Amino acid sequence: MTAPATAGPRAITGTVLPAFGTRVGVWTTDASALPAAERILRSSVAEVDAACSRFRSDSDLSRVNAGAGRPVEVSRLLVEALSAALAMAELTAGRCDPTLGAALIAAGYDRPFADIVERGPGPRRPPSPGGGWRDVRIDHRRSTVRVAAGVALDLGATAKGWAVDGALQRIRGALGTAHRTTGLCVAAGGDLAVSGPAPAHGWPVLVGERLDVEGGDGGEPLLLAGGALATTGALVRRWGRGPEQAHHLIDPRTGAPAESPWRLVTVHAPTCLVAEAAATAAWLMGERAPAWLRRHGLGARLVAGDGTVRPLVPPFPATEAA
Repeated sequence: MTAPATAGPRAITGTVLPAFGTRVGVWTTDASALPAAERILRSSVAEVDAACSRFRSDSDLSRVNAGAGRPVEVSRLLVEALSAALAMAELTAGRCDPTLGAALIAAGYDRPFADIVERGPGPRRPPSPGGGWRDVRIDHRRSTVRVAAGVALDLGATAKGWAVDGALQRIRGALGTAHRTTGLCVAAGGDLAVSGPAPAHGWPVLVGERLDVEGGDGGEPLLLAGGALATTGALVRRWGRGPEQAHHLIDPRTGAPAESPWRLVTVHAPTCLVAEAAATAAWLMGERAPAWLRRHGLGARLVAGDGTVRPLVPPFPATEAA
């Protein structure tokens, strides 16, 4: 996954906390800004979790799923998060589909991933194809959401990126003009975005399959001057054994865990929302991904199944060796 390098310039200081079933963090080039940044990040994470979690029975999203077939009044936060997810479904021609909740449950992903690791997945069921995103109805005036009967929402392909963008904007606004020259980086589960002046040469970012491996994938750190990065792969978040293995990247056409020639896909975009959605879509597209990314002006780094890095899709951040 994508994460700021811990061995970066001395000017970078930050903090990391557990959230969203993974880790989130904020880093800054001015240590005096960190307490306020951390406080805002914690508040943002709590609000997004209460609105968007599929694993909380009291979340707005879970109430919509439980009330499938009728309008359900929800928070403005879920309306905004779902609107963003539907925009990404449109951008990716339905590959990044927020109505794959039933498909994920059918694949055994019916509980937080930490629980799957500890106690195993839920029972496998026949695949449940997606495509229901076109029938999601949002009433912005009444703040209601309706999904068709039998459809379940899951914002796993967009919520982290959207939350990163929102937290970054809130932190920047709260710091005000006193910190206009302060650089900020916010990350969630390996998806990150930066704002303000970058450290010398850029934010050093490691790309790897796991967040807990400090050395990334063994390559040089990427140097990110602006925008956002997100990385997608299906090698770590897996469950089952042998041919019965499943993972969280679902092909909306079949409702089953997909196959891809890509080991990892990292996308550089103006926002973390777009980077996260595009990385998922590119992984699902396979060999058609580079052309699609170029067409949308998105930079990318694609790692094939044998570990070789394909030629970068520009514009993409530089590396130390560049």
